[in-house]
Amino acid sequence: MIKHFLETYGRAGKTFFTYYGKLTKMSVQSFLAIRKLHIYRPQIIDEFMVIGRRSFPIVSITAIFMGLVLGVQIGTQMGSMTAKYVEGGLVLRAILLEMGPVITAVVIAGRAGAGIASELGTMVVTEQVDALRTMAIDPIEILVMPRLIAGIFAIPALTVFSNIFSIFAGFVSTKFAINLDYDGFVKGMRMAFHGHDVFISLSKSLIFGIVLILLSCFWGLNSGKGARGVGLATTSAVVSSLIAIFVLDYIISALLL
Repeated sequence: MIKHFLETYGRAGKTFFTYYGKLTKMSVQSFLAIRKLHIYRPQIIDEFMVIGRRSFPIVSITAIFMGLVLGVQIGTQMGSMTAKYVEGGLVLRAILLEMGPVITAVVIAGRAGAGIASELGTMVVTEQVDALRTMAIDPIEILVMPRLIAGIFAIPALTVFSNIFSIFAGFVSTKFAINLDYDGFVKGMRMAFHGHDVFISLSKSLIFGIVLILLSCFWGLNSGKGARGVGLATTSAVVSSLIAIFVLDYIISALLL
């Protein structure tokens, strides 16, 4: 009984630290590869379009409905307890500090993260990654670093648009929920706004972006054999990214708020 317990959890612990070591090594190599950024500029632009432009529609739709729901919830729950204009500040801070960066990262993890993992996993299965190594080309430099740089710029930019769309949708929602006019909504936002909130929002989006891109690339490059291996790698990339986003969200909030 004890032996079985130790073997099971010992094996799990060994696997965890093995993967953690590989992830750390890949992350360090990816950041060191930034010194060759000028060589892979076309790949970076291509990946920026994949991560940024192609994710923009789904991020926008999600942000709009998130703002609508948030406005309805805050308006109906708080409308009779506080002055109406306060709702504008509540919507603003909820979106900037929490909903905007987190929901945007979750959407990108499910859309772009899954795509990255499946693409790299397919390259591993079809031995394209081995072919790169045979030609003395570092897969980290050509496959991971461009995606990392693209994510560093694209994900915070998407978060900014997400925040704007959500705040506007929140205003529309509170307008219908509690008949809050534009001047009242803006007054509430001005009273609640702090420049530090923007810093926190962008910091979260940047950290989330780096982590989810690295995790997606890691699981893709460590994909198992066959279609099943690619599927498992894609699932692992999305699940681990979501867990990391929520854990980091708590840590950043506890440190910066």
